[in-house]
Amino acid sequence: MSLLSSKPNFNYTETNNSVGVASGDQAGTAVTSGSANAYGSWTQIHAGLTYKSSVVVVRINSVETSADVTAATVLNAYIDIGIGPDSSNVTVILEKLGGSFAGGLGNSFYIPVSFPQDTPIWARHQNTQASAKSGVEVTFFGGGGNGYFFPSFSRMVAIGAVTTSTTGASLSTIGNSGAEGGWVEITSSSSDDYSVLMLSPVFNVDSSLTNGLIQTFDIGIGGSGSEISIGENVMQSFLWTGAEQRVSISYPVYRTIPSGTRIVCRGSGSTTNDGTNSILLYGIM
Repeated sequence: MSLLSSKPNFNYTETNNSVGVASGDQAGTAVTSGSANAYGSWTQIHAGLTYKSSVVVVRINSVETSADVTAATVLNAYIDIGIGPDSSNVTVILEKLGGSFAGGLGNSFYIPVSFPQDTPIWARHQNTQASAKSGVEVTFFGGGGNGYFFPSFSRMVAIGAVTTSTTGASLSTIGNSGAEGGWVEITSSSSDDYSVLMLSPVFNVDSSLTNGLIQTFDIGIGGSGSEISIGENVMQSFLWTGAEQRVSISYPVYRTIPSGTRIVCRGSGSTTNDGTNSILLYGIM
């Protein structure tokens, strides 16, 4: 006898990966930033789903200003994804996905947010560099029965963004050589009720980063000195030098967080960390 009387049954999977890229090595759709620290235009990444989706996996990859990325170029990206009938009427669903130096497999996010059917899907890009390109690959899962039993939500908001520099909330302490760092406040009082929390990859404005650095981050809540962890290692990243490329993955923490909650994070590094790190918190409603 099964312990579960009903299970999610996704029989529809769709992606924008078949959309061609004119140049570069981006997977998905190439989306170009505007001037430095400003959004570019909305780019359509999908003409519309056949069925409503319940979960998406987003990959931000191959962020570059040209075919050859140099180690001296800081590349912090915000990627927004939204829906709307045309590029002048887009409602943001996922806000400021991204991070620093996303290369290779890039920065990946597993996000329990739904997208409607029959509605064009768009992305836009802000970067520390003007006219930078990013590959935006999104895979949508849905179309099955028993959707009631799968937690899926309507939108994601970013907390801690410093839009003038395309960075996040400052990370003043990250543990070195495997040690856990101290808790760092991202918000002293959350403005909304959240059902899920996630962390972005790290943002960094240092153009010479530590080779082979592995970082992991936890989410916590509570007053100063009495914080508790609610999500262990929910963001993990690996960095290697040369082109200064980072790969990472971010997981959701399913927990009801009422408005007015102090939310914090802490991180550890496999070796000595760079000193200019920052991060975003994502609240899902």
